[in-house]
Amino acid sequence: MVNETEKVVRKNPDYTNSAVNLCNPPEVIVTLSRLAIRRAYLSDLNEKVKAFIPEELKAKIAETEKAIAELNEDIRKDIDAYGSYQDLELGSYAVKCAKKSKVYHVEPFKEHYPQHVTSVIVETINSKVLDGFIKGVVIQEADLRMHKVITEDVTYSYIVK
Repeated sequence: MVNETEKVVRKNPDYTNSAVNLCNPPEVIVTLSRLAIRRAYLSDLNEKVKAFIPEELKAKIAETEKAIAELNEDIRKDIDAYGSYQDLELGSYAVKCAKKSKVYHVEPFKEHYPQHVTSVIVETINSKVLDGFIKGVVIQEADLRMHKVITEDVTYSYIVK
């Protein structure tokens, strides 16, 4: 049991290995700072709404939510134009992450590794067995990539905090 004086300190995530063009451009931090201000303002407005909801406040909330959505879009554009940004100490992020997935191709594997076809290929390549071959240094992953047995699909996601 943790007492009140002992707070669990969680490290901020580090996106160095998956970020696309991580170079902490000043243009991104400016937009990210504007977003943080708008989010704080929206949070303050939401607290006021709980007690009393005048129409003027509803309009301000809608306006602020719209501004936040626009700033999120601006940050994505800034990231694409200037690069990803992260500050681990502050936990401030504007990062475009790339997720790569291996794609296994049967025909080039059959052509270049016929001695292993019965072990690796079922209807598609048995990636667990092939990964075992790579780990056991029976086959080099670089060779598999060179022969287009393994390629990668890349998908992107944005993390803005």
